[in-house]
Amino acid sequence: MEHLRKNLQYLLDSRGETRVSLCEQTGLNRTTVYNILEDRVQNVHSSTIQKISNFFGISYSEIESTDIAEKERLDGIVSYEGNMNPCAVPLFMQSECITSEFLDGKIGSLIIGRKLTYYFGTGPNIVAVLLEDDLSDKHNSGDLLIIRRGNYQNNNPKLCFDPKQQQFHLKESNRESLDNWIIIGDIVEERFRYGRTPLSHRFIM
Repeated sequence: MEHLRKNLQYLLDSRGETRVSLCEQTGLNRTTVYNILEDRVQNVHSSTIQKISNFFGISYSEIESTDIAEKERLDGIVSYEGNMNPCAVPLFMQSECITSEFLDGKIGSLIIGRKLTYYFGTGPNIVAVLLEDDLSDKHNSGDLLIIRRGNYQNNNPKLCFDPKQQQFHLKESNRESLDNWIIIGDIVEERFRYGRTPLSHRFIM
């Protein structure tokens, strides 16, 4: 319960959300949320935790048992040559985006074990995805997307996967139907024709 309370308060503060916005968008009772934050309950129903984790794009297990503030602090300082920008981010091929390594792997471990590219910015759960197929009319094979992994309740463009059709899609708005699709994450940066540039300019070696 202590992790849940601390994580909920941290996520509200760091994501610019309020108790009211959380309740309005998840359908949770305000009293329930207030009781969690004020440490007035010993047990919280699993469906409540799931709604909170979905709202923030955090896994159920993370929000219940991980110090998210500390995790994001550590993720944020893991970069090539210490804290210097650009920070290093792990690189995945498009077809790897539905693997457990991509969906569940910790950024610190991925940085050690995979090829890297760079990102001039900050934020948790940042990865790079090299497209192998053309997507919509905007992106072609060889383009690179910098992705913030997770399902976030916002209108940022998202990389998604339709398991029924076995196809990747780009969605420009959270208002578009994403039922039964896997949300890979928010697109925070695009690099066109990345896969056609010389190798020495693509990767941090």
